[in-house]
Amino acid sequence: MRTSKQFYTKLTAKGLKQRKTALHTASELKYIKKLLNKRQHILDLACGYGRFTIPLARQGYSIEGMDITPSLVKDAKAAAKREHLDIHFRIGDMRRLPYAKDSFDAIICTWNAFSELYKEADQLKAVNEMLRVLKKGGFAFIEMRYARVVPKIHTNKSVGDEAVRSGKRITTGKTAGIGSMPQYVHNKSTIRRIMGKAGSRRYIAVIENFGGRERFLLRFWK
Repeated sequence: MRTSKQFYTKLTAKGLKQRKTALHTASELKYIKKLLNKRQHILDLACGYGRFTIPLARQGYSIEGMDITPSLVKDAKAAAKREHLDIHFRIGDMRRLPYAKDSFDAIICTWNAFSELYKEADQLKAVNEMLRVLKKGGFAFIEMRYARVVPKIHTNKSVGDEAVRSGKRITTGKTAGIGSMPQYVHNKSTIRRIMGKAGSRRYIAVIENFGGRERFLLRFWK
């Protein structure tokens, strides 16, 4: 079974860039900027090649980036250096964030990064880690895959028995011809369960147009 790190290493930053048009990025960035302000210290979690980190830093936002894939972080650093932007990028896993408690005012986590944590235990670890590194009153914004009808998983052998126990909300497939890692398709009920286990009562989960497609958007506060 392919991991996120293996998938994105193979896809490369160039392959990721081809998945989004400039109009998609501009539309998503416009949405995100409505949530942020330049007084905040922001973490772009699963930042990839810096698709949002770099334009936000360019526009005066205080932002850092972290991703699990070393080659993408390398590309993000190189792109920031070319623009003479002082952005701190790190390699890390959202289940074990390499930051101290109360480090950020806001966290953004976009595309399918959170959905790629297909085990509930890992999702809970990630949410708890975000809450740990957020300052009091800070918030996290997570974009997730949304599907009105969730395709059946191919086989329990491909993703493990937990997929069966979780209600078969896990999908697999291909992106740019590359076999992708399993992804968990959340709904409001599954998010309510995760938030409850994390002890987070202040959250909003909505289905909205994000960058030209219907997405499941979660925002929760510390």
